[in-house]
Amino acid sequence: MTTNEQTKKWFGDWANEYDSTLGKVRRHHKLLDLVVARSKVRKNDQVLDIGCGTGLMTLKFLRKADCQVTGVDNSDAMLAIFKKKITELGLQDKTACKAGDAADLEFEEDTFDICASTVTLHHLKNKLPALKKIHSILKPGGRLVIGDIDVDTTGRLTDPKRMLRILDFLRQEYALALKEGGIPAFSRMYDNGKKHILNDGEYCISFPQWEDLCRKARFKNIATRPLPGFEWFKVLDAVK
Repeated sequence: MTTNEQTKKWFGDWANEYDSTLGKVRRHHKLLDLVVARSKVRKNDQVLDIGCGTGLMTLKFLRKADCQVTGVDNSDAMLAIFKKKITELGLQDKTACKAGDAADLEFEEDTFDICASTVTLHHLKNKLPALKKIHSILKPGGRLVIGDIDVDTTGRLTDPKRMLRILDFLRQEYALALKEGGIPAFSRMYDNGKKHILNDGEYCISFPQWEDLCRKARFKNIATRPLPGFEWFKVLDAVK
């Protein structure tokens, strides 16, 4: 099984517990809120939620503005919860969801006003081609917004310095998960941390690295902001 297939299965297994574990962590909602705020979403904007999961960020976009959101995720289990949630809320006319991979976004050029993603794009082994594709499907002046972990997990799995970098970050995440989501959230976050330590090629990267990749993908006006109170997470926004 490839790393990508393992990740897809992992998120599929997590789907039924996602909202009751990570969805209860205050830091996660603050990250989503900052991404939506930095998107500067307006009425009638076309928004792409990359790695939409169960729709937590999509709902925040719809509360912020009378926009249209397309959600993309490679987990059928996550999308099933997303669709059920949207149907129950009567938001079918404002949303669409599609099975797909962030590494292979199948949309026409100049389609979206906003492409937004949280803790998803780091799962891609080859990030630059994905950023170039996002650039192409954004309309001129469209905005890319990325919310993610500011930690560099690249390097050899046997490198102790690499492991210590990751553990410095995980200490804070584990404590938050336990405090705000209890044992179920901590258990999931513990598994997630182990996965990141042992990932070979599917790496989180620092925000200076994200900024460099965005420049190579021809984005401009690139800016990074820390999440207040949780500075180990950051949000990058950039313009086509």
